[in-house]
Amino acid sequence: MTPSLHVKSRTLARLPRGYSITVLPKLIPGDGLPSFVAGSEGDDALVLFEAPDFRPKVIAREPGGYISTCPVVREGRRFLVASTQFKPGFDAASARMWLYPLDGNEPSAPSLMAVLPYTHRVITLTRGGRDFVLASTLCAAKASKEDWTQPGGVFLAEAPDDLRQPWSFRPIIPGLNKNHGMEVARLDREGREGYLLSAMEGLFFTPIPADPMGAWTTEPIATGEYSDACAFDWNRDGIPEIFSISPFHGNVLSLHRSTASGWEREVIHQDLSFGHIVWAGDLLGGPALLAGSRRDRRELRLYRPSPRSSTRKSARRRSRSSLAVPTKPSSTSQPMGWKKFAFMS
Repeated sequence: MTPSLHVKSRTLARLPRGYSITVLPKLIPGDGLPSFVAGSEGDDALVLFEAPDFRPKVIAREPGGYISTCPVVREGRRFLVASTQFKPGFDAASARMWLYPLDGNEPSAPSLMAVLPYTHRVITLTRGGRDFVLASTLCAAKASKEDWTQPGGVFLAEAPDDLRQPWSFRPIIPGLNKNHGMEVARLDREGREGYLLSAMEGLFFTPIPADPMGAWTTEPIATGEYSDACAFDWNRDGIPEIFSISPFHGNVLSLHRSTASGWEREVIHQDLSFGHIVWAGDLLGGPALLAGSRRDRRELRLYRPSPRSSTRKSARRRSRSSLAVPTKPSSTSQPMGWKKFAFMS
């Protein structure tokens, strides 16, 4: 008997063109949900939702275009790094990175970290008591909306002693166009830490070097154009798989497995519409894969593992799209298919 799926949503606020969302670290470990920040990609606000009641607190109302955020904690105080002025239509030539204090009863003035055009993703890295921020740029410049001849890359800065001072970003990985996805990942049985990069030139893994201020390298996962990717040990064999969306804002959801001869790709589904998010992990009692579309139904899907023989009759869905292409059997697990739930649209 297939277990039922019950998901209850709660509206916390109305945020036009809501885009970025960042879970904040807990300063005092314990039970309960964490606080988080959400930002609009349009001309609207950056909002803090503080646990446990999650009442919205506006951090900033301008300049808008809050395309990506990440937290920094210094001496028990929380700060938020935000890439701003990245508006719809790739309008981001004036993109800037700002640092917002989050603690206190009244919003505090932010400080300008850097001017870095087309910054699309930011991530915090902590090593040996030192804080860093990685910033990936979609491109370097554009003559028009469809111009993809000036590649971007990934930049790194170490936090200054005074966080309010400018941060010095340097390029660590150049030559990535349509550089859309940058996601924390652990690969291999050893759990090497690094980042998955999704770009026009392919899908790559960049491991974190012993000294982040040293040289960075990339390892190819797949050729062709990719938009987003994440890693998770789906079949519990100790070696994470990679899930991806392709091409740029594409319709194809895939799984990549590490084999003796390299990475092999298997298509799960080919009916996303402006595919824009992929995440895999433990959720609601078991392994889960989330995939989102920004066009048409604007559907958020949840996939579960399912025996291939019962995939078609056990799939519960509200969409009319076809079932997933079953994955190939591996030597460590039963043949698998995918149960697809369309639980939000």
